[in-house]
Amino acid sequence: MNNVEIFHIANLKLPTDKNRLLMIFVGINLMFTGIDVALAHSINQFIPVYEWIPVLFFPFGGLSCIYIAFQQNPKKWSSILHITIMMIGVLVGIIGTAFHANAVLNPGGYLTWAWVVFGSPILAPLAFAGISLLGLYAITEEVQDKPGSLEIKGIGIFKAPISRDKHFLWLVGLGFAASTLTSIIDHAQYGYTFYKLIAIVYGLFASSVVISLCVSKTWSKGDELVYFWTMISAVVVGVLGFGFHLSADLAGTGALSLERILAFAPVLAPLLFCDLGLLGLLVVSQPKTNN
Repeated sequence: MNNVEIFHIANLKLPTDKNRLLMIFVGINLMFTGIDVALAHSINQFIPVYEWIPVLFFPFGGLSCIYIAFQQNPKKWSSILHITIMMIGVLVGIIGTAFHANAVLNPGGYLTWAWVVFGSPILAPLAFAGISLLGLYAITEEVQDKPGSLEIKGIGIFKAPISRDKHFLWLVGLGFAASTLTSIIDHAQYGYTFYKLIAIVYGLFASSVVISLCVSKTWSKGDELVYFWTMISAVVVGVLGFGFHLSADLAGTGALSLERILAFAPVLAPLLFCDLGLLGLLVVSQPKTNN
């Protein structure tokens, strides 16, 4: 067990070291995201054919992360292969976003709100890009007392403009921003209600909290406290959203259908907040000191 602390607010015992846990986290997320995409694309029988791209990618991405996570000292070839796969994952996310954006153009070739709301989820493919970037940074280690100097064992040291933890923090903040924008678009389909506004208002707040800390050079104890409870709240909001979505899918029928849980009220979508909240806590955790 590894003892870590979060801003001197909470002490945790992790089942393994932080870097390994991050890599496992990325691998599991790639697997679940890939399965979710496979189910969604199966509704229209993977037509057009490029809908197979993320389905073919995610097993390689997930297995690469899990393999690296359980290697004490990954060999050079496995590190290079992992980096290559993660870079492909980023590309898959960007290309997928372009395909989805093209799919929501109206017959005149323009973007309209109605087509964006009821068409392909325009930002959904970016999940692959974000998770793959996490996997890319997770294989690095920051050189002690040299923020921004990222080492990949067996390959070399690369200089980044910000620290490794700041990279992770930016990904958390942008993840909240993308999830919030997706929530605004999806919840517009059948009108906003009080329950739907919970995710939107919370998402805007969480995005502003994390991004403001990303651009700040120093954090006060108040900043740390707000960040900590914002991440805890993300888990609560995600679980509540899962319950609301599941209830909506069951309403009127008492039974679940694949199409309803993927298209009407996607049950896994609110769990993104849980995911980001847990990631947000993990990336700021530090080995516990004896002070």
